Amino acid sequence: MSQSPFDLSGKVAIVTGASRGLGQYFGRALARAGADLVITSRKLESLEEFRKEIEGLGRRAVPLELEVRDYASIQRMAEAAFQAYGKIDILVNNAGCNVRKPAVEVSWEDWNLVLETNLRGPFFVAQAVARKMIPRRYGRIINIGSVTCVFGYAGITPYCASRGGVKQMTMSLADDWGPYGITVN
Repeated sequence: MSQSPFDLSGKVAIVTGASRGLGQYFGRALARAGADLVITSRKLESLEEFRKEIEGLGRRAVPLELEVRDYASIQRMAEAAFQAYGKIDILVNNAGCNVRKPAVEVSWEDWNLVLETNLRGPFFVAQAVARKMIPRRYGRIINIGSVTCVFGYAGITPYCASRGGVKQMTMSLADDWGPYGITVN
């Protein structure tokens, strides 16, 4: 057994938004620490190269389609992840988007796209995964935010609102699910 505090051997982690960017960095770090992965994206084919990379690290990677703006997609992903491994230990809620416009130009659709992707989706992904974690009385949920969780900036009002909501949601879920051995950060 490794003496590293970051040894995740035997753990299963879901990383949402794993087709590029931070999602892939998180996935690589988890795999290098020993975790097997569920990697998600709206387009399954966009995960193929990353799946091969993770398997090249000696870890298992199950690619699953996930549209965080679609409740049924969230439920299918959580169930398929559980069926693939029989457990879920870690969730990295990373999927997100942004619309950069002056506030007076933000449309109803822009607002909904960002808030549904960055706030509503992560809540329901966390809920679906927590339902699998609670019976085991163990889980780690990491919700990705940014400095905009606490600071607002011009040109990205919906994004700032969504990330501020993620911060509050995270604290609420930590309080709600902590008694079940689930940390939410």
